[in-house]
Amino acid sequence: MQVREARTEDIAGIQDVAEKSLTASYSHFLDDEVIEHAIEEWYDDENLEGEFQSRGTLYLVALDGGDVVGFTQSEILSDMPDGNILWLHVDPDRRGEGIGTKLLGQTKEKLEDKGVETLSGLVLADNEDGNEFYREHDFTKVGERTAEIGEATYTENVYAESDEPILEAREFDGETRYINHSESSRGSKAPFFAVFNDEDYEERYGYYCSNCETLDNAMDSMERIECNECGNKRKAARWDAAYL
Repeated sequence: MQVREARTEDIAGIQDVAEKSLTASYSHFLDDEVIEHAIEEWYDDENLEGEFQSRGTLYLVALDGGDVVGFTQSEILSDMPDGNILWLHVDPDRRGEGIGTKLLGQTKEKLEDKGVETLSGLVLADNEDGNEFYREHDFTKVGERTAEIGEATYTENVYAESDEPILEAREFDGETRYINHSESSRGSKAPFFAVFNDEDYEERYGYYCSNCETLDNAMDSMERIECNECGNKRKAARWDAAYL
């Protein structure tokens, strides 16, 4: 088993594993059309090529005999030395062989080499196996956020290697706000982070756009976020299927 950074020749294998993994993990509450749309939107050739080249993204693939049997996609947050594992997918026919564990270990090492000090894993609350995977690997749930899948909204759990939230105090218009870097949402340009009025993170203020470092964001009734300053938009869909 070999784990390395993804290349152009791995794209077809990544697409195949993603489709199989999403179907196996989420077909009980996602329509086939929604899964197909996810593959087209997130795993098309052009999008993957761009993410392979991005300094803020790390793709690792697990190869067996030259075939992709699993992969991770992670993001490196620009304004703090933190990273998020967005996806950890393993071919359903190969689950239970330790591929997910090896991918997780290699992802942690690669991100540490890139300066990441605090790592979080994101997984839908309904994905029982994915949640158990992080717990068994000494990750602790530190927060929740919402993820839009098709027309519905789901709860997504945030796991970290520390059970303490990653808070940063900043002054905005003479007032101290607390940015929780453990509770983020992926944006089109950079992540959004939850902001609180108190360091006990009990009174939510809104969201912080890490692209232009402002709190001037708008949210509609479906909890879609858009920055009024730079146009950064919260992406509407994200899936995670993590398995041993």
